[in-house]
Amino acid sequence: MIAAGAVLVSHAYPISLGIGAVEPLSIALSMSLGTLALVTFFVISGFFVSQSFENRSSLLGFCAARVLRIYPGLLVVLLVTVLVIGPIFTRLTMRAYFTDVETISYIPYNLSLKWLQYELPGVFTQNPYPPAINGSLWSLFYEVVCYGMVAAVGALGLTGRTWKFCIFLTVYVLFYFGLDLLHPLHDYHPALEYLHELTYPFVLGMVVYHFRQLLIPNLNLLMCAGAGGIALLSCRSPFFREAFVLFWSLLIFYLGYLPVKPLKIYNRVGDYSYGMYIYAFPCEQIGAALWPGISPIALIAVSLPATLAFSTLSWHFIERRALANRATAVAWLERNLALNQQRAS
Repeated sequence: MIAAGAVLVSHAYPISLGIGAVEPLSIALSMSLGTLALVTFFVISGFFVSQSFENRSSLLGFCAARVLRIYPGLLVVLLVTVLVIGPIFTRLTMRAYFTDVETISYIPYNLSLKWLQYELPGVFTQNPYPPAINGSLWSLFYEVVCYGMVAAVGALGLTGRTWKFCIFLTVYVLFYFGLDLLHPLHDYHPALEYLHELTYPFVLGMVVYHFRQLLIPNLNLLMCAGAGGIALLSCRSPFFREAFVLFWSLLIFYLGYLPVKPLKIYNRVGDYSYGMYIYAFPCEQIGAALWPGISPIALIAVSLPATLAFSTLSWHFIERRALANRATAVAWLERNLALNQQRAS
């Protein structure tokens, strides 16, 4: 949840000041606060998605759980964007807006996760960061790719034993550092660069989950400090990012396993992080449209409560209810697959 809020803080700078605005941490760490938050998402996701795969009775159950985690909330935010935000803020007439091809294609393109459409006709065109409605959606594709990686590794039986999991790690390390040697591919295929940057923290989360019985009991502040020292010493080397993300990942799990009981009260409230992530950008664009020239701090102050309200509604009325129907969805899919197999035979 803190990471989702950090994305909102980071995006407030370009949304209020325009493209090219310096975001927090971008100079000190060569990555923005938003990027650090995204790294945090992927580390935690690698851990819990690995747990999700292990706890499912079938690959179909795992896939259904992942689809129900991503798509219901996403579909609703896209509908709200097209049917509410767009008509209110477009500079076009209602007829011109609703008959425009961009309005018609906005939802299907963004549901694809890969072929995203950031614009709606006439919406936010006068904002400092035009005309993106929801610039945060790009990372969902890479999250789903990482889900696929967990499914593939699990389906191949590489998580059952440590030596098999190490085979996967060896292949991944060769892929990761192999891409480091192919900078022209990064320039020609930007998707490779994103895969390179985001799968690394996700795999670290997978590693922590696989070796949790060894790592978690022995993870302490001294170990985190040692990893932080290595990252600091490598700050001028080509591998600073890898060292820093490793340190950050260990720190996340150290903090996550601290026995601070009052913090666990939050677990009773709900998981608003996904809603925070997908509603923050539109709420900030609305703030920039309503108050031209607003500062980043003021934009954070007005958009954070609105984003929290939307994320709360999204969790309680959409996401939680969708996840509660996982077993029903899996049973329905299994019945239909069995019927299709019978008809085919």
